[in-house]
Amino acid sequence: MIYPTLGLLSYLVILAAVYLFRLAYIGWVGPLFLTFVLAGPGLMLLLSILPALRVRLALKLPKSCTRQEEVWASLQVRGLGLLPLPCLKVCLETVNRFTGETQITKSTFRNVGNGEYLFPLPTQWCGDLRVRLLWTESRDLLGLFAWRRKSALKAGCTVLPSVKAPSAPPDLETVLSTSVTLKPKYGGGYSEEHDLREYRPGDTVNSIHWKLSSKTDQVIVREPLVNANTEIFLVLSRVGLEDRGLEVLYWLSLELCRMEQAHTIVADQLYAVGNETEAVEAVAGLLSRPMDEPCSYDASRARCVFLISGEEVRVK
Repeated sequence: MIYPTLGLLSYLVILAAVYLFRLAYIGWVGPLFLTFVLAGPGLMLLLSILPALRVRLALKLPKSCTRQEEVWASLQVRGLGLLPLPCLKVCLETVNRFTGETQITKSTFRNVGNGEYLFPLPTQWCGDLRVRLLWTESRDLLGLFAWRRKSALKAGCTVLPSVKAPSAPPDLETVLSTSVTLKPKYGGGYSEEHDLREYRPGDTVNSIHWKLSSKTDQVIVREPLVNANTEIFLVLSRVGLEDRGLEVLYWLSLELCRMEQAHTIVADQLYAVGNETEAVEAVAGLLSRPMDEPCSYDASRARCVFLISGEEVRVK
């Protein structure tokens, strides 16, 4: 849709002045000058609208970044000929799917040619940013007319938290070593852990501890043991100020991965994590939707549970 701008009022004032000059001045200059002023806007509009119709736009964002990192969205302009666009206005909508915040950004570029034009992204808070180009507006060379075109370009970028330990980090090795509960292995068989007890009917001959049995009046067997609780849960109960809960959660998940300890992140849903790549994917996944309270989980299978509330980490 083409519509006039405020510059058209200035043009009408100039046109009126040229017309009065034409009436007052007798000679060939007046009509020629008036013809030039009348034909100029149409010619400039024609020269401007053709490049605007040929232009092709693409919106590019980095896949992820760290909170408060300086990151830019890239609007790539292609398809222009020799003449540049004298003026290009763009309107971007940025939605943080984790916090629910929406930001509208309008920018104006002059003498736009084929190239790349950058917009800063709001990275002050963690979250999954969804950027959408709402519309673009171009103007003719004289700035008298403008035409606006809607756009469907979209792109996304995940703002991840920094990896920062809490001020009082838990001793992970001690917590994990003391939180193991053993139980008899169903069906018997080999196990690195075992217990000694008296022989009961049904025990296999291979399980008898012959050396120890020979020193006592009883038959002693080795009973294989396995872990009764194997799950490690990281529960994000509160994000806290400055996204500290997310930073602590990210740090704790990566530390457990370094120790080769598989675990489950409990947020809006359960995220199984076994390595650093899965830890990044889990944090990015929970940032893609709002979260009020962590979802339910089976605490009976928990080897230990880390409750994360902002800066604080409690173990139970």
